[in-house]
Amino acid sequence: MKKTILLFTALLALNSCQDIGGALFFAGDGTYEFTNENLETGYFVNETKIHRFETYSENDTIQGVYVGDFSQIENDTIIVYLHGNAPSMDNFWSTIGVLANLNEQHHYGVLMYDYRGYGKSTGTTLDAATMQADYNSVLNWLKDRGLTSDRMVVFANSLGSLPAGAAAAGNSPITVEKLVMEVPQSSADAMLQGATGLSLPSSMITSYNFDLGSDMANYSGDLLWMHGTSDDVAPIDNARTAMAEHQGTFYSEAVYEGAGHGLRWDIGNEEWSRVLLDFMRE
Repeated sequence: MKKTILLFTALLALNSCQDIGGALFFAGDGTYEFTNENLETGYFVNETKIHRFETYSENDTIQGVYVGDFSQIENDTIIVYLHGNAPSMDNFWSTIGVLANLNEQHHYGVLMYDYRGYGKSTGTTLDAATMQADYNSVLNWLKDRGLTSDRMVVFANSLGSLPAGAAAAGNSPITVEKLVMEVPQSSADAMLQGATGLSLPSSMITSYNFDLGSDMANYSGDLLWMHGTSDDVAPIDNARTAMAEHQGTFYSEAVYEGAGHGLRWDIGNEEWSRVLLDFMRE
């Protein structure tokens, strides 16, 4: 009887949300203090190369940051970083510092943005469709400035696998040829069950859906998968099944025993950077 009451209460709570996004997306405010003061020692950037920008996704404003030389977007290789499920870009600024120092300082340009409702981006993230619209808006911003597919690397952390998967499968203004999946979420069912502790299909309470395995089956570019065996947010077995669907010509994986969802912190910046550079140089 108690289990029945708990199940009913959980369903009521989830159904009271506008969509599953209200329960699963951890959007919040952001300060956007993108300075060296908030970067790890040894991974500072030239602060004159930190550029805030905004673009528009449907009726909402998307806030982003680009670290690099604006005038060289048409020539540089750029990492498009799709961040995980935290209130804003602030939570991932230290990762951008590491990416901006791969190989050497500012060897690559790095772009990050907040999905709608995250940080200072307006609106509300509801599902994979709204995330895809935000991604397309930012990619069109880059395309207008001369970025081409042969100089782009899409890096998806956790929640970022939602727009990245669909983009890799063909829904991207710039074709994805190199994709990094770090501790990716694999399906709406897995996200729902992880957030609620209930073994329920997402279709019971929402139309929200995504399936990373199906996306990978339609992706022909290069893929790097990074994961830890002790990840309790994005279980490794779910991700492994999705990654196995990849049909591209080049695939690499870096799996770390005992590492959790905060993979970079668990394995260290040096190892994390080494794996990325090896992949990007392929």
